[in-house]
Amino acid sequence: MREKKTGQKLEKRLQFFTIGIFLIFALLVVRLGYLQLVQGEEYEKLAAGNRIRLLPLEAPRGEFLDRNGRVLVANRLAPTISVVPMDLEEQEDPQAVLERLGELLGYDVVQSYYDTIAKKKARQEFRLYEPIRVATDVDIEVLTVIEEHLMELPGVVIEEQPVREYVLGDIGSHIFGYVREISREELDAWRDLGYRMGDLVGKTGLERVFDQTLRGEKGNRRVEVDAVGHPIRDQGKKAPVQGNSLQLTIDSRIQLAATQALRKSMEELRTRAHNPMPNAKAGAAVVLDVNSGAVLAMVSEPGFDPNIFVKENISEEEWQELNDPVLKPQLNRVLRGEYPSGSTFKMITAIAGLEKGVIKPEDTIRCTGFYWRVEPKRCWNWNRGGHGPVSLKRAIAQSCNVYFYDLGYRTGIDTLTEYAAMFGLGKPTGIELHPGEKGGFLATSQWRLEHFGEPWQPGETLSAAIGQGFSTYTPLQMANYVAMIANGGIRYRPYLVQKIISPSGEVLEVIEPEIMGRANVSPETFAAVREGMRAVTEPGGTAYSHFADFPIPVAGKTGTAENPQGEDHGWFVGFAPADDPQVALAVLVEQGGGGSGAAAPVAREIFAAIFLAPGEDPVSTEAGE
Repeated sequence: MREKKTGQKLEKRLQFFTIGIFLIFALLVVRLGYLQLVQGEEYEKLAAGNRIRLLPLEAPRGEFLDRNGRVLVANRLAPTISVVPMDLEEQEDPQAVLERLGELLGYDVVQSYYDTIAKKKARQEFRLYEPIRVATDVDIEVLTVIEEHLMELPGVVIEEQPVREYVLGDIGSHIFGYVREISREELDAWRDLGYRMGDLVGKTGLERVFDQTLRGEKGNRRVEVDAVGHPIRDQGKKAPVQGNSLQLTIDSRIQLAATQALRKSMEELRTRAHNPMPNAKAGAAVVLDVNSGAVLAMVSEPGFDPNIFVKENISEEEWQELNDPVLKPQLNRVLRGEYPSGSTFKMITAIAGLEKGVIKPEDTIRCTGFYWRVEPKRCWNWNRGGHGPVSLKRAIAQSCNVYFYDLGYRTGIDTLTEYAAMFGLGKPTGIELHPGEKGGFLATSQWRLEHFGEPWQPGETLSAAIGQGFSTYTPLQMANYVAMIANGGIRYRPYLVQKIISPSGEVLEVIEPEIMGRANVSPETFAAVREGMRAVTEPGGTAYSHFADFPIPVAGKTGTAENPQGEDHGWFVGFAPADDPQVALAVLVEQGGGGSGAAAPVAREIFAAIFLAPGEDPVSTEAGE
């Protein structure tokens, strides 16, 4: 009986065990079915993700076009040397491979390679399979040698990537700027904009300001890898999309002519037999459309070739030249150079005196060669005996200091600075460039009191009236102020970009002229000042010798600005045609001496390129028209 009960218990247990096993298998079948039927697609994607790698493909940046559609900045495919960390680290001595690569390239790559990896790891961007770029735009001779030694350089790959090509070389470099690898600080600042370590970004100029516009959309190459991550086969690619292009207001003909004219003038000043100017090595020229503020040309000398920055490694000689502490080739003098204006300021003094009723255009002041009301100041003009009776027109034409000493003294410093500010002097113009423009400095009586603890002195008013003394302005401010005289007092914001264009050619945005202010000056006053400026290029005027046979009427003003550090700076500002103004310009030659000899010849060549040379209309607001 006891054995029977025991057998029944065992049988029941076996039944329960069998049922339990069945339920477990049933649950497993249900779970497997769920995984296969419901989540199968998701797991298939995960499995594929474990064997598919996406290798980024760089996108070409948008191009720069001049106002007539000529390509100024483009892209080209250049050989690039990279190292794949996964393949390199499998070697017995990875550093030896890098050292050998450095020997072939001609510079050390070990430190830069490991620095890049450290930076990528810090930002959680490091991928063993993603190549680390160590050399860009490699010379064909070096490339050939590396190709011959690839068997002893495991992990080293040769690719082609788009790089910048600055078509004009060192012409226009301050406008375009250059691109270089993104810095850690920039990555932190642009954290949410999708940048990654190793990306190339604009560092200066329009490349910097419009980086988001110019930057394209990266593509990728799908690569299937084995269990340890080595590539097996390509699985296709997503093509990169080029960035949007910028159509500039610049006319490349005028840009080239202005650059050549400025360089020629400085060379002649340095080498002339009589009274050479050995330090005339830097200068600036800028040309504006007086009816819009569009910049037709912007030249800062010396410049630099932005193509230098395409290569990964810049030579010591190139680096020293780029950072010359005296010539400062990376300084955009047009908007960051600050200089006394010299006699080019005299139109402000004239406008202030006319508007306040201190003088009439026909009133005369007797010039005896020196001014006696405050202190004897001899006129620098060649006529040491004085000009005799001088009207406003003749005073501007012959740049008579005595006339403007007296006018400035009677008008007063506060009125002079009021009108200087009205014409935008001493403050940024608002142009869209990086690094940003300097504001210059407009010295006022209030500043004098706060800075020196004593009131403005009468003798300082005399200096201010002829553009000497404390105040300094940029060449761009000077050109904009003269453009206001030409157009009747409208102060435009100078601008360089007129259109943004998609890769397909669609115009995405048109940048319209922007009015920043208006000068409260009568038409009669403008007419009187323009008449005086026209006389500057006529017989008896300080620039007549350079414009005597010029077929287009030009209104201008020469200037010589005192320079405590060396020779005087030479200025010329003006507009043309004098009877129907279209363009205004400012030319400065550092340590070039008088503006008549240093800057006026440059202005003539620029006006000749605009009005006498064949080509498209330089002041048309539409490209190609």
